[in-house]
Order: sequence, then structure tokens, then C-alpha cells
Amino acid sequence: MNAHAAPVHISSLLVTAKPDLMAAVAEAIAREPAAEVAMTDPAGKIVVAMETDSEQAIVDALDRIQVLEGVVSAALVYHQMDEGAEPLSES
Repeated sequence: MNAHAAPVHISSLLVTAKPDLMAAVAEAIAREPAAEVAMTDPAGKIVVAMETDSEQAIVDALDRIQVLEGVVSAALVYHQMDEGAEPLSES
């Protein structure tokens, strides 16, 4: 573990979209910095994985996702902070 590395916040969101707009919602989420669409379901469920450098970045992304056209709900379902972990990727 590198004591000088910044904390990494790993989180996941569960987004429910209108099924007929799910593809567009998933595409919009994929354009979010640090967000990855991990899984989709034909019923409109979208699992999003995020890796950010702060809790505020998670909140900001969640705020943007919640107002996307076609989103019924979006909620944080998991969060973990790793102190001093090296980021897996830059987004």
C-alpha cells in the first residue's frame, strides 16, 4: 500500500429506467467520468460501478444520473474507501 496515494472510493449504483429508454440511459451513464455500466436487465435495471477520488464525485454523478430522461430511480447501494490504494484506471 502506498501511504502517499490518494484514497479511492469504490461504489455501485442501482438505476431503474423505463425499459423502452434503458439503452439510452445506459449510454448516458457510460459517458459519466469514472462510471461503468456493469450489468443491465430487460426490465430496466442497470448496475453501475464507479471508482472516484472522493465521495463528492459519487454524489455529483448520482445527481446527474437521477435527472436523466427515462430514469425512474437511482440509488447508491455500495461504497468503500480504500486509503492509499492505487487507482485501477483513469477515467
